[in-house]
Amino acid sequence: MEPGQLTLTVVTPERAVVEGVACDSVRLPTERGEIGILPGHTPLVALLGVGVVTWKDGKTQGSVAVRNGFVEVGSDAVRVLADLAASPETVDASAAAAERGDAERRRGQVVGDEQLDAVNEDAVWAESRLALVSSAPPRSR
Repeated sequence: MEPGQLTLTVVTPERAVVEGVACDSVRLPTERGEIGILPGHTPLVALLGVGVVTWKDGKTQGSVAVRNGFVEVGSDAVRVLADLAASPETVDASAAAAERGDAERRRGQVVGDEQLDAVNEDAVWAESRLALVSSAPPRSR
């Protein structure tokens, strides 16, 4: 890692999805909205939301979809501990599209805010994975 860069790590309980990638910036979803992180960021611990984590290093960039967990930010490191995560090469686009359609159908049958939140989260998780394999910009929750 060069001075003035971040080290990004994304892990789930099952596996490491991104390990020690050097980058210039990171964007990720938190429960309170999307945040951008640059080297020297104020230390932070936050609840991770549902959406896409993106990073850039010069002209290269990468992304993974995440669903819930925690993020820890230091001045030179970002550690994401996600309940679920998917990289572009692991996404089954037809399965994610079917899950999105199922969530849309379930929206009309929900009773109460808690069920609606769960259905919306399912839809955003499916859309985030689809965004990895298409050029559509992802939503975050």
